[in-house]
Amino acid sequence: MIKLNDIINIKTEKLTYGNDALSRYGEEKFVIFIKGALPNEELKVKITSLNKKFARAEIIEILKPSSHRIKPFCAIYNACGSCQNQICDYDYLIEQKTLILKDIFRDIIDEKLIYPIIKSPKTLNYRHKIQYCARQTKNSKRILLGYYKNNSHNLTNIKFCPIQPEIINTITQFIRDNFPLDCYNEKNHKGLLKNVLFRINSSNDEILLTLVLNSTQDDFINFESPIFKFSKKISTQFSELKGIFINFNPLKTNNILGKETIKIFDKDYIIETLKDKKYYIGATSFFQINPCAASCLFDVVKNSIKNNSTILDAYGGVGAIGIYCSKKAKKITLVEENENAVLMAQKNFQLNNIKNFEILKGDAKKHFIDFQKENKKFDYVILDPPRSGCDKEGLLSISKTANKIVYVSCNPQTLKRDILELKKENFIPKFIQGVDLFPYTYHIESVVLLERE
Repeated sequence: MIKLNDIINIKTEKLTYGNDALSRYGEEKFVIFIKGALPNEELKVKITSLNKKFARAEIIEILKPSSHRIKPFCAIYNACGSCQNQICDYDYLIEQKTLILKDIFRDIIDEKLIYPIIKSPKTLNYRHKIQYCARQTKNSKRILLGYYKNNSHNLTNIKFCPIQPEIINTITQFIRDNFPLDCYNEKNHKGLLKNVLFRINSSNDEILLTLVLNSTQDDFINFESPIFKFSKKISTQFSELKGIFINFNPLKTNNILGKETIKIFDKDYIIETLKDKKYYIGATSFFQINPCAASCLFDVVKNSIKNNSTILDAYGGVGAIGIYCSKKAKKITLVEENENAVLMAQKNFQLNNIKNFEILKGDAKKHFIDFQKENKKFDYVILDPPRSGCDKEGLLSISKTANKIVYVSCNPQTLKRDILELKKENFIPKFIQGVDLFPYTYHIESVVLLERE
């Protein structure tokens, strides 16, 4: 039996969700997960953690690499960790993601109905929402903007990121060189600038910038003048900046955004275009970060719906999916509890000249329960819940309102849990279609059509 810190030779079998390679060791086929490995590689590894069911190991030496192993295209790949898999070619990674979906779902749906993952039209410069942490070096007080390395509090200063538009790299450096106040220190909870957020449209000509401050809105008066001077300076330098916002987050929390946001420059929104649809997107709006691949995802949803259908767009946000599918709709009912998202959704329906809609503001679960009480029915329900999936009670209520559900998920594991709940209500998955919205990461977006038997 292996022990902690043992060094062994091993061959990998497959990738798992989360991007670890799975291996089995010895006659007992003991499971070992190895980060940074690919299938069918022979490795020398060191056991770094161990329990009764499995172990984790780190690579000491690659004895026989995969034929699909490549050199990462990002110079700071190992230091950053935001892209979990730049070590293999893209086509092979898509094959592995498809196999991961099959591993997860083959016990609840015929494997032939788990379709090959649709590739992203862009694999570089695709990320159009960026959220950097802001910190400073101890002695020189140099501003650092970037991501934390996985499982650490070591901030990697990102000066060039190949998966986001080049203009963001340029503006980020300007902020490092010109921001007039100090940055947040999480150890003593002092310092002002916590995070820097960008939202950029797919044309790369409209950008919203949000500065997240360790402050209340009432205290903003203490540094209002230098912030406004900086805002004027950066907006003069970059014509692409259409709006600048301040978000106030004085709490010791892992949440990036606080509850209060104010605009200090120009527009409230940018305009995004997906094929023939246009969308207003605010600084804090939820919208897919890869617009090109989002069109592929929305096409799967739209093609799952028959013409002249009544559609409930649950967790509808700014109306992205409902509006995209509007030509298939006799009527769209959008449910959303975020007030800013509701206001943006109203504008987006008007922007696209859509008349056959209604928006219901408030707690989604409460509306679903009301539909059930009123015996209100829809032809289709579109579900696009948070990563944690659907609340069990809400899911049960949703299942009573329609016989067909199109479920969009960014987490295959919570998606499987919710499908199993829906199967108890006699819903059967008709297909699972993965879409790669996050190239070179382990993330998988999926669409499932479920019909009640």
